[in-house]
Amino acid sequence: MSQRDQGLPGHHKVEILRAMARHWWAFVLRGAAAIIFGVLTLLHPGLSLFVLLAFLAAWLAVEGGTTIGQALAGRGGHGRWTWLDGLLSLAAALALLLAPGLSLFVFVLMAGGLAVAVGVARIVLAFRAADVLLGLLGAVTVLFGAVLLARPGAGLLAIAWIMALEALVMGAILIALGFRLKRLNAPS
Repeated sequence: MSQRDQGLPGHHKVEILRAMARHWWAFVLRGAAAIIFGVLTLLHPGLSLFVLLAFLAAWLAVEGGTTIGQALAGRGGHGRWTWLDGLLSLAAALALLLAPGLSLFVFVLMAGGLAVAVGVARIVLAFRAADVLLGLLGAVTVLFGAVLLARPGAGLLAIAWIMALEALVMGAILIALGFRLKRLNAPS
């Protein structure tokens, strides 16, 4: 069995954790933000979904407008592809605003797929760093994504509650991980 098959040597695992420990506060900040998002979503689940959708529509409109602006100025470098990129972004923003129900359904599927991908990446990093909390964070994220993909039509209100609960659990794990990394970062 090669060294790669056995995982990273202990020294490399410690180096990964030390690199993460230099920014321990970012984990705590992300955790606090996740908990705030979770609480607000529990208090106003329907509104939370439409606010997320509105932010996505606004972002796509700005993205499309600036991309078309680049195409008009000739800075896109790829001519028709820059135009197509901008027009597709504007069309997506318009679709989000004109068909919010369908948009939320598609948004749920995209969020589920993204959560699974991010969760798997976190699990891989956890194995490389030999860190249980990071692995737990990845597992919770994969579970959240799998639920979204398996039952997207079960009720968008339920999806908001799942997002809130996932954010609360993830926030607590991130805060615990951040403070553990802080102890690792402390001078010996």
